[in-house]
Amino acid sequence: LLCGISSESQTPPTLELPIPDLSIATTTTYDIDSFIAKVKCLSVASKGVRVQFTPSSQKNISSDVHLFSKIEERLASGKVHVRQVPLHHIPHFYLGHLTSSLYLPLYVFLPGLWQKNLGTNSYVANQHLQQWMDIGFIPSILQHCPPDIVQHLPLSFASASMNTFARGRELGIQNREVYGAKRQELHYFLSGRYLKPIWQDMI
Repeated sequence: LLCGISSESQTPPTLELPIPDLSIATTTTYDIDSFIAKVKCLSVASKGVRVQFTPSSQKNISSDVHLFSKIEERLASGKVHVRQVPLHHIPHFYLGHLTSSLYLPLYVFLPGLWQKNLGTNSYVANQHLQQWMDIGFIPSILQHCPPDIVQHLPLSFASASMNTFARGRELGIQNREVYGAKRQELHYFLSGRYLKPIWQDMI
C-alpha cells in the first residue's frame, strides 16, 4: 500500500488489522498531578511548617489555576460591586511549605490589597510584608512558642531580611559582580502544636 499500485490493477490492496478482543475487561486509572486547598488556619499543618520570614515574590503563583475569589469593590457611586478575581491576580505571598512535603507550598492571600488598576500584579510590597510579620505573625509566635524555639527565629522582618542577604553581601566584598544578588532561601521550623494558637491570636 505504501509503494502504490501497479498499472494493471486499480484496486489497492486491503490493509487488515487484527480485531481486538472486546471480551477483555478494561479498567480506568486516575493520575493526580496537582491539587489546591483553601484553609482558614495554619493548624492544617499538623506536622509543622517551615516558614520563610522574607518571602520571595518569585515563588508567587503566576499561572492561571482556574480558581476565582469574590472581592468587594466600592464604586464611585458608593455602591458595592462583587467582582470575581482570578486567584493568581490577588496579592499574596509564599509563607513556606508543609514539613511533610516540599511540594505543598503555603500561601497567604491578602484580598484587601487588591486594586483594579494593578491589573495582574499579585506582589505584596515589603512595607505590607513588614507590617504583617512585625505586627501580627512574629509577636504571636513569641507569645506562644517556648524560648528554645524562639531563640532560633528572627525577631523582626528587617532581621530576617539581613540574614537572607548576608551571604550575598559577604561574597560581594570579594566579587562585586554578585554583590546583593545572592539570596539564601532560609526556612525556620514551627511545630504543628503551636500553629493553631499562633493563627487564632493573629485574627
